[in-house]
Amino acid sequence: MFNTWTSLALSDAILAFSSFFGVFLLSQCYRLAHDKLPVAGALIAFVLVAVSSSLGTLSYGFSQIWQQPYIMLMTATKTLAPPMLAAALATLCWNLEWSKPTWWRILIGLMVGFELSRYTGYGETYLYTTSAISLAVMFAAAITVSSRERTFTVFMVTAVVAYSLAALVIGTEGQLAGYLRLDLYRYLLALGNLFAASGIFVLLKRLSRE
Repeated sequence: MFNTWTSLALSDAILAFSSFFGVFLLSQCYRLAHDKLPVAGALIAFVLVAVSSSLGTLSYGFSQIWQQPYIMLMTATKTLAPPMLAAALATLCWNLEWSKPTWWRILIGLMVGFELSRYTGYGETYLYTTSAISLAVMFAAAITVSSRERTFTVFMVTAVVAYSLAALVIGTEGQLAGYLRLDLYRYLLALGNLFAASGIFVLLKRLSRE
């Protein structure tokens, strides 16, 4: 039987693997994309999750000296990754033409919003709210994509369901169905990442041929 720390290190490693797989898939299509900015936005989301979960593996599996960098980067990941992925999907699915300054405003706005909410004592509420809005945008984009790519829609809806279940796991206490809830949370995120990355890859391949 794994102890708690080993189990957490393993689940973080699996999450990191799924995220790096997403980075690999999206990087394959980056040069082919007509609009590279949303692809870059999605890459930022996957890179943040990949690096933060890798630090989690180091922290839980090897040494506590990685704990503080892990906490800091995980906070940045929770702040930026869901909205950036949602913005990328909205841009790709709805043919939005956002300029580079617009993307910078989104990044800066997210960071400023979190700092203000944390200062006023509503940091967690801010993260929950932005994550919920991001999931709603992802779902709406998946079912209303202009190119009517069915495979993409199936993949993205599955990803949104996995992400939503992960959010529900966070709110549970103790263990759920025999698994430590943090482990289950990461496994669901990893599943969502695999489907989200695959879905975006399919969509980008389709758009590159149009």
